[in-house]
Amino acid sequence: MSQSRSHLVLVPGFAGFDILGSVVYYCGVTEVLRKTDTGPYQGPLSVHCFPNLPTASVDTRAHALLRWLADRFRQGVFHENAGRGQRDGLHLVGHSTGGRDIKTLMLLLLAASERHQRVYGVPAESILESICSIQFLSTPHRGTNLANYFLRRRPLVTGAAALLHWWLRSARPKDASALARHARTLLRTLGYSDGIFRAALDTLGRFHATDCDGLARAEARGEYYNVLRWLLHVAEDAEVFQDLDPLSSAGQMQLAAGQPDRHPAVSSVGAFPRDLVGCIESARQAGKASLLGAEVEDDLSSYYKRKGVALRSIVTRAKLDPGGAFLGAFGIFYRITADITNPEVVTALGPPCAVPRLDDPTRLEPLTPAMNDGIVNCVSMVYPDATQSFLVDADHADVMGHYRFIGPEDGDGTDPNYGGYDLFQSRSTFDQSQFDMLWMSIGSFAMASDRFAGVAQRRPVVSSGAPAGDQAVSHFHAETPESEGGAE
Repeated sequence: MSQSRSHLVLVPGFAGFDILGSVVYYCGVTEVLRKTDTGPYQGPLSVHCFPNLPTASVDTRAHALLRWLADRFRQGVFHENAGRGQRDGLHLVGHSTGGRDIKTLMLLLLAASERHQRVYGVPAESILESICSIQFLSTPHRGTNLANYFLRRRPLVTGAAALLHWWLRSARPKDASALARHARTLLRTLGYSDGIFRAALDTLGRFHATDCDGLARAEARGEYYNVLRWLLHVAEDAEVFQDLDPLSSAGQMQLAAGQPDRHPAVSSVGAFPRDLVGCIESARQAGKASLLGAEVEDDLSSYYKRKGVALRSIVTRAKLDPGGAFLGAFGIFYRITADITNPEVVTALGPPCAVPRLDDPTRLEPLTPAMNDGIVNCVSMVYPDATQSFLVDADHADVMGHYRFIGPEDGDGTDPNYGGYDLFQSRSTFDQSQFDMLWMSIGSFAMASDRFAGVAQRRPVVSSGAPAGDQAVSHFHAETPESEGGAE
């Protein structure tokens, strides 16, 4: 009998991608998991990166994730054979908006499973029953004030993306790369080293290969067209701003699904209720299933508990140094996120609370609506409650692995061509040891909640010095989904 495996599926958030230009979204994660004990079973763990859509609605992104998972069940990457007692365990990790995508995915799966439907050719039950744990990193469960701010300025974002897309299509890749080299030289002369600009210029620099090697030229063309496609997505679909607006996320179930003004309760029943299934189906057809998450999240978390799906959230918090110099993008975004002038937004984000620290659960840290990580208000990240949410002092990009500049030669071990960037340069205290601790904790939580893994089935973890073929952790990058759709 073949051995069951555990799969950690990493779902990126806003501006989502697996690899874009010179940036790997989850940088260094696989390397940490390779060198650490992955839990009590000490078994094989596969890491998969879902190439998300950048700024599409949460509902569209959730359907893209659903199809991506179904594809892997059909291909046998994720194994399910309940009749012989074999099943791989799936563990979903969503950063930022990726966490909202996962919650909407679960809504779609629950409704389809209750009706015994197939999604993209795979029984919904096969996918749903394989999910063992869900972990949220910096997820705006109740939205973020930053989205409320940019929702009113969405044409500026889409217009900028369209303009950049037009310029790149008009300019030759060789010219774009040359411009990037000159800009890098100028910024070094001026002593300016903002992480986001450095990543953007490094990406432009990859559009033209100086080598005459055919593979290098082909890869450069691929980089160029991947960025063009990403910009086109941003220019033509930025519905995510509405979904992440706190005022859009709260109390919209009746509007989205056309149901009576009531709150369906599922905590007292053994199966997902038919009335809520119909509510979700109506919302799905309207493309607004994502709006149901905030309305029914308490009942859904109880449902997950009965199904054996482990939940927890990582809350990230960064502080603005009042005596420090201008902090580039972080300073701008932090102030916008903290400056909540609308009392309705304050209420929608959630009440002040106290959560335990990840590195010391006995120590509680108070959170207020104004506190944030540069992108998301901290109280919005608390889910399903304060006891299952844990605080890490980090900015929004730190937990992705972008807390310092890492040269390509010091990358995550999966590809020597990619490095990491301190994207927000928030001066947080987050460092390599805390990054290791965070992702060791994520790996251990996943393995401890894998209800399909038996100790007798598991082989020991191979140390980081073992040959590549014997490593306990394997990493899979994935192709970008080309189309968008719904469940069948």
